[in-house]
Amino acid sequence: ICWGNLHGQPECPEGQMSISLKLAAAILAGAMTIAPALYADDLPEVAVVHQIIDLNADTPAHAFRFEPKFLQVPAGSTVRFKGSTGRHTVTSIRPMIPEDARSFEIRGKPELDLTFEHEGVYGIRCRVHGRHGMVMLLVVGDPNANLEDARAHLPNLGEAERAEFEELFTYLEAQNG
Repeated sequence: ICWGNLHGQPECPEGQMSISLKLAAAILAGAMTIAPALYADDLPEVAVVHQIIDLNADTPAHAFRFEPKFLQVPAGSTVRFKGSTGRHTVTSIRPMIPEDARSFEIRGKPELDLTFEHEGVYGIRCRVHGRHGMVMLLVVGDPNANLEDARAHLPNLGEAERAEFEELFTYLEAQNG
């Protein structure tokens, strides 16, 4: 292939195809439009967790919450935590996460993505409103990696946190048979 001139007239040695600059530009523009769509399909979806403050709620447990409060994702997934502003935090509970996983705390960030590679359950709370039951259970891949260790920590939690986690573990068991 050789290039034609600006008017599309070929200037190629005999036996070679010519392509005009206008046609080449159109092909390139089309490829650039398709490429991001193909690339985006290869990217994993991002699960989103919101921190909610509902001042019209009837109880503190409903006023301060994560949505969803139970989330199950495959290993390697990214979770986007939104709304960790003011005094809110997204804080892992060390005895309730897989042994090889890193503890984390998000504070003062309206939005932050975390990728979870280690399978197991992750007990998460808001450091400020956990006392009202603002907790969530994130399950990454196989929950059995640390399920018993996480459950064993429940007696060490405050009453509202413990009650919410007991409900979440019961839900997990019902989901996984």
